[in-house]
Formats: sequence, C-alpha cells, structure tokens
Amino acid sequence: MKQLTDVSIIAQQMLFSWKTDQDQAVLERDGRIVWQGSLLPSFELADGNGLMSYTDAIASNVSALSDSLYEIALEFGEFGRGSLQVITEAWGVRFANLEVAWHQPVSIVALYFGTKRMTDMQRRAAPSLTKPFWPNWKAEGYCLPCAGTNPTRSFWRFFDMGDALLPLGSFGDAMGTSYAAAYPRPLYAAAMGGGDGWMSFGPGEILDAALSLQLKSATACMQYLYREDLWEAPDLHNRRWSEPLRLAWGVNGFDAYDRLYQTFPVNGPKSSIHAKSFVCTWGDFKEGQFNLRAITERISRSAPADMIVLDEYWETCDSSGIPDYNRFPEFDRDIAHMQAEGFEIAVWQSVGWIDEPEAFGLTDRDLLCGADGKPRLWRWSGDPIYGQSYHYCLDPSSERTRSFLTERTKSIVSRLNPVALKLDFGYGLPGPDVSVPHRPEFRGERLCTELLKIITEAAKEAKPDITIIYYGLHPLLHEYFDVINIDDLGDAGDSAEYEALGHNQRCMWSALAARRGMLINTSTGYYWDTLEGILLNTAVVGTNGLTLGAVDRTGKAMTASQRLRWRALEKWRRRGSGWTPLWLDADFGDVSREPAIRSWGRLESHTGRDRITALSLQHQSGDEKAFPQVSGIQFTGNWALISQDDQDIFHCSELASIPFAPGTLTVEGTFESVIEYRHTDEGETTTVSTPDASGKVTLCIGDDDLNEFVGVLLVRKSKA
Repeated sequence: MKQLTDVSIIAQQMLFSWKTDQDQAVLERDGRIVWQGSLLPSFELADGNGLMSYTDAIASNVSALSDSLYEIALEFGEFGRGSLQVITEAWGVRFANLEVAWHQPVSIVALYFGTKRMTDMQRRAAPSLTKPFWPNWKAEGYCLPCAGTNPTRSFWRFFDMGDALLPLGSFGDAMGTSYAAAYPRPLYAAAMGGGDGWMSFGPGEILDAALSLQLKSATACMQYLYREDLWEAPDLHNRRWSEPLRLAWGVNGFDAYDRLYQTFPVNGPKSSIHAKSFVCTWGDFKEGQFNLRAITERISRSAPADMIVLDEYWETCDSSGIPDYNRFPEFDRDIAHMQAEGFEIAVWQSVGWIDEPEAFGLTDRDLLCGADGKPRLWRWSGDPIYGQSYHYCLDPSSERTRSFLTERTKSIVSRLNPVALKLDFGYGLPGPDVSVPHRPEFRGERLCTELLKIITEAAKEAKPDITIIYYGLHPLLHEYFDVINIDDLGDAGDSAEYEALGHNQRCMWSALAARRGMLINTSTGYYWDTLEGILLNTAVVGTNGLTLGAVDRTGKAMTASQRLRWRALEKWRRRGSGWTPLWLDADFGDVSREPAIRSWGRLESHTGRDRITALSLQHQSGDEKAFPQVSGIQFTGNWALISQDDQDIFHCSELASIPFAPGTLTVEGTFESVIEYRHTDEGETTTVSTPDASGKVTLCIGDDDLNEFVGVLLVRKSKA
C-alpha cells in the first residue's frame, strides 16, 4: 500500500500534523499534545427500511495540488465514495469541499467529525455498546463560552461531564442538550485544549443540520444531526458540503475562538444610530406589574435611557403583534406618555412562536409538525409532563407563514413606530429528532436564521433605520441584526454573586463580536447588588441596559449611588461600533478556573491607528495601581474613564471619569479645567476648578460622595 501524503502546518508556535493514511491528527506545542483525533468524516445512515448503519471514511489517495491545497479521495466501504478538499491557511486548516456519492439510496442520520468504529478490544472497554462507534477527539478539556449556568461556566476538564451533548447553534435542550438559553449562542464552534494551547473548530457555513459537540466519557466529536431517517432526504444518492469544518488554534480559549472567527468576513461596522440604551419592562412584567405609566415615571426618575423595551406579555399572545388591551387598558395613552417623557419605544417579538395560528389564517401546514403530521409544541425549556405555556412553531417553508411574519412585522412598525425590535427565543424551537421544516434548505441551523431574515427584511423595508436586537457571536449571523444583547442574567444563577460572575464572562466573550464591528448592549439580571459591576464593564463594552423591575428578589431597589452611576454612563458612554479589547488585568481561564476580567480597555481604530477610548479599572485594596499600557494613570478603587471624542484618553479634548467605589484617581497631563458633576434632590450641579501647576489631576472619592457624585469631566488645554 502506497504511503499517502501527510498534511502539516505550523501556526501560533504550534505544529498541526495529520497522517492521512491512518487518519490521525495531532496539534502539539514543543512535543506536548494540545489536541488529537481523527478528521475524516463519518456517517450514521438509514436505508429505505429504516435499518441503521455506520461508516467512516478511509483515505484511498491524497493529491497535493499545491503547497496548501490537497484533494483526498474517500472510500466508505460498501456505502459509497467521495472526496474532501483540504486547504492549509496561515491561521489553520479549512475543509473547503466535501462530496459523497452513495452506491445505494440512503438517508443521513448524522454526519460526524471525530468518530471511528470501535475495534473488538475497544468494544470490550466501552461503557456503552448502543453505537458501534466512539468519539476520539481528546484534549485536557473543553471551552464553550457560558455553556454552564448557576454559576456560569466556560471550561471543563475532559472527564467532568461524562456523556453530554453541548449545543453550538440555535437548538437548546430541545435535543437533550444542556440548557444555556440565548447569549452567546449561536457560536457554531467549540474549543478543546489545555495549558499548552487551544483548538477551535466549527463549520464555515450555516448548516442544514443541528450542530452540537458530543461528549462520551473522556472524548468528543462534532455532530451534525439530520435525522433523514424520519424526514425526506433532499437527495438519496449525492451530497455536498461547501465548508463543513475549519480548524484554528491559539494560546488560550478566547484566542482560539478569535482566530477562528477572524477567518470570516466582517459584516459591519454597524451604524452608531443603533447604539441605544434601554430599560426593559421584563423585570416588572415577570412579577405581574403591568402599570405602564408607573413604570415610565419610575424610569424617568431613576434610569433615563434612550428607549423602553416592551417585553413579552405586551401582545394578546406571542406573535400576534396586537396590544393586549385587557392587560393594558390604557395602552395607547401610556405609550404616548412614554414618548412625551422622551423615551423611544422598542418591542419584544419571538422569532418563531405563535399561540393562536388559526386566528391568523394559519393551518398545520404552516407550522413545524412531527412525523405524524401534528403540530409540535415548544417553550423556553421542554417538559412534556409538567410544562405549561407551550407554543406552536412557525415553518418558514410555508408562503403563508412568510407572509404572516412579514405583515405582522410591518404592522407593528406602522402602528407603534418602534425604534427597535428585540427578537428572542430563536433557541426555543424543536430539533430534528421530532420536527424539521418542509423545505430541506431551511432545516437545521438554517431554520432560525431564515426566520430572522424574514423578520429583519420586513422591518427594514418598513423602517430602514430600525434596530434589530438579537444574540449570537458568530460572524455569519451578523447580517441578520444590528445589536447583540448580552441578555438578562437569570440564567447565570440565582444570586447576585453568580449574576456578577456571569456578566463579567459575557463581557469578555462579547469582544469576539465587537472586534468584527458589532454593537453590544449589556443588560442586568434580577439583583440590584450587581449593577455597579455591570455598569463598570459596560464602560468598555458600549451601551447600558436594565432588565430589573422596581424591586428585586431580595426586596432591594435601585440606590442613590446606582442611579448616579447609570446617569454618568448614560451621559458619557461610547456610542460607536467596532472595538478591540485591551487586556490590562484579565484571566482568560483554563480547565482549572473560569475567566475573569478585572481591568481592561477599549481600542478603537480611527484614521488608521488604534486608540484607547475607554478604561474599566478595578483595584479594591493596597497601594495605587498602574498599568504600563496606560502610563500616567494611577488609581485605587474602581473607575471608568471614557474619551468624549475620537481621540484616545491621553489626547481627547474631554475625559470623563466615573467613580464606582471609594478611591483615588490621578491622571497626568495638561488640563485646563476640572468640571465636577453632582446630583442632589434639587437637580444636577457643576463645579469648575483648575488643576495644580503640573497640570495633572487627582480625584479623591469617599463613601458619602458616591450618593451625590456623578463624575468628573477633565478638560484638556487646546493646542494653539
């Protein structure tokens, strides 16, 4: 048997080598294994009688078409043959084209990367023989941003979870995966590695399959679930995938994802008109508080914002688009009052739910149905025994469904003139185990994106500058919406401590999308004690959001100090899109610990150069802290520093300094004046003073000051 050509590449000081004849790939640093496993595709198949089979590919020939392009001929035993095009890039490896021709008609149950049929010895050691194959991707651990909850977790050792199915796209526990709600998914990627580096991997296109990382005991694989044994296959003889897999790697989990996402085109930067602060009514609505006028007046007093988001329950039922006048008898007058108070309106909409399809002329053929032809039901989390408030689910295959979504969206825009639509529950749809759209091209991960596309196109046609808010960090999604919502933190855990940890992680991972021109809205959870930390990180991330109601679960309300922190950020926040993180004091996490940001900054590119335009600084104890990347700034306590123009914090005409805890701040430079803002019962006051002869400014904040002190504007001397 002739020796087949191997594939290898060195990137990020790591060596990737793939022995194609044995299908053994290894990523290593200085001889230490970062990741290992097989890469040729394998399939679970079903014949016309429903008989299940498994086949994994064998490379029969490898043609090196150039230094970076390889064509691999594949054999699938008695089932068929195919080819795989592999390209080595400066950043890693791209599977550019996979084609398969079956000898007999077969349906694809699932496509895998990283599985092999077990040998007799392996079967004798396997904990389960339900399947004839086993995953073989191996590393020290896994990194999947915010996939674990209560508290938020992004890292696991290889043996921590046993058998698990981790969602990478829009399907949550509808497929038996762990519940992780919305943000930051869809990721369409996962990562494996450890102390020597991390490998990130995922498809280069939005797939017509449900995407998951499947863990079995101590190893893993990528699963692309089709279940064509239940549903009509688009082609029983020939299949093609244009971008089934990309591999990139980096020194840590964040770096690995970042390098993978950099292989996709940038859809942006998004316009700054979409960077709007908000207060969301969900914190009140979920507690049964529906007095819109009272909510508006409280927000006006405590948390002024660009817009108020009318969340779920504003409609007669989910997806009706019709105000519920039984719940809100003065709805039109209350909306007019909101607008008179200076607030713009945004409304919540589910991506794919509907409660009363017959009321809108929809039939079973317009909904996602099971193999029995009956409409499926789903909600935020599945529970067929005790679950309540289930919804029917829309099938974008139907022209009636598409027309309904289009007309409903345009009607909402015409009736309420909202400045934004907050879309939700793209993950709240049944998976291919029980239902798929009638049209195969909308199956899998394309189900959610097609629904998003219909709604977004209708909204933009009715109002071109309307803002579409959704979630999902992957670059392929960003053409469908304008703003990523970090989402409410109820899923981070049932305590203020857990919410603070969760928000901190979410901010770190949000930088993956911010680097590609996306706008980020932060948000709160359900505990007021977390607000200062959330707003401090928001100074870097961008736009502030609030989901809390009048009183939280512990009976606490917004404090005077918190109101001033909110007002300061509302006054001085950065409004542009597209920034890169400046890590000053951050831990990216590993299998032994979770990531955490303490101090960091925001780099924006203006006129061809990067500029530090915002800082979030934390140092609760000890002597003054300083960082070499931002020399000339020393501090104790917690501070946000925000440039008020497109210059960096060292050259801007005005620099906002916002205290979040008692402490001191010294900023070196040549300043003309210091404008101190305070807010009392009588209103906002300003005091102007002059710096000392050296030009530098030192601020000292005590506990009592925080209840009156909004912040300071440092005004630089203009150049002659």
